[in-house]
Formats: sequence, C-alpha cells, structure tokens
Amino acid sequence: MDNEQDAGGGIVSFLMGLGIGAVVAAAAATLYAPKSGADSRRDLSAAAQELRSRTDKVLEQVRGTAHDLSARLKQDMDAAVIAAKDAAAARRVELERKVRGE
Repeated sequence: MDNEQDAGGGIVSFLMGLGIGAVVAAAAATLYAPKSGADSRRDLSAAAQELRSRTDKVLEQVRGTAHDLSARLKQDMDAAVIAAKDAAAARRVELERKVRGE
C-alpha cells in the first residue's frame, strides 16, 4: 500500500507542478508581451482562472485518493482487530487449559 500512496502522491505532485508551471509561464509571457494594460490584465485574469480550474481538478483527485486510502485502511484495521480478537481468544483457551492441568 505504501507504493500505491507514493505513486498517487507522485502523480498529484507532478500534476500540480505542471499546472503551476504552465500558469507561471503564461503570466511571464503576458507580462513581457507588448500589450496594453487592459489586455495584460485580461490575460492574467484568464491565467488565474485556468490555475483555479486546474487546482480544483487536482484537489478532487486528491480527495478521491484520500477517500480510497481511508477505506482501505479501515478494512485493514477491521481485519487486524478481528485477527487480534481471534488470537486473544485462542490464547485464553490455551491458558485456561494449562491452569486446569489439561
């Protein structure tokens, strides 16, 4: 499961970096392009909206991954609790037999 978490985290980090890099590049191009102030502001606004859209998509992916991992963890913990209870019950029976001298 650790490898799955690492892979999911790596993909999300990559996507976030890609999105941020694209917006920074667009903003830099906008600032250095020979345009009027109104055109530059409009382009910067569009770039900011694109960043917001990409960020929302990445956050949705992160939420989905977190939900999946949480569900798996709960299943694993439930199985571990059942196994621990079974082991404790078996050990109890074994100790009771020893106490009775069987």
